[in-house]
Amino acid sequence: MSRRWLSRALVALAVPALVVPTLSSPAVAAKGAAVPSVAKVAKIYPYLAGGSATTSTTKVTRIGKDCKPGKPVKGATVTSATYSPADPAAATGTADAPSVFVAAMKFRSAKDAVSYLRESSKATKCSAAGIGDGVKVKVKKFKVKLGDQSVGYTVTVTFSGQSFTRQSVLARDGKYIVTAGASAVDGSVPDKKKAVSVARLAVKTAR
Repeated sequence: MSRRWLSRALVALAVPALVVPTLSSPAVAAKGAAVPSVAKVAKIYPYLAGGSATTSTTKVTRIGKDCKPGKPVKGATVTSATYSPADPAAATGTADAPSVFVAAMKFRSAKDAVSYLRESSKATKCSAAGIGDGVKVKVKKFKVKLGDQSVGYTVTVTFSGQSFTRQSVLARDGKYIVTAGASAVDGSVPDKKKAVSVARLAVKTAR
């Protein structure tokens, strides 16, 4: 499998999620892939102990023409989760207490999962879509060994004198694709190893 298109797929999927909502379709009732519990994620990020997770399951949609949402992938769902500390007033989005996100996709087969990644790799041009003018995006790849295919990126978005950094990991394990990330919005850089640990936990949990 080509690591080049796998890397491009991560950029296409990860960059917009750093500062803008991920494109999604309406929630569905079908059972999707599982995501890690707050208690397990809190073992990696202790500040989340006793906190909560906001989750939703939607259809997986392709990236269509002009970077707009395309048609749903038949039989595929994505379960997304964002994790929050017990105290709503607690400061998050720093290197010590980053915003943590997991998305676990479930496809009908490993072949469908690979096909989706290949299609996503062609949409790198969409990675900054909707962010705005004057935006600088810097990506630095790092090695990750998870599942059948995996890659990691440190993605930094700078605009209006502000810097947002996310450690992002993409991993495919059979018919499951997991993306996991830890973001800081104060110019600091989240711990790479902890982000990989969350991704590893997500891969184990998805099944």
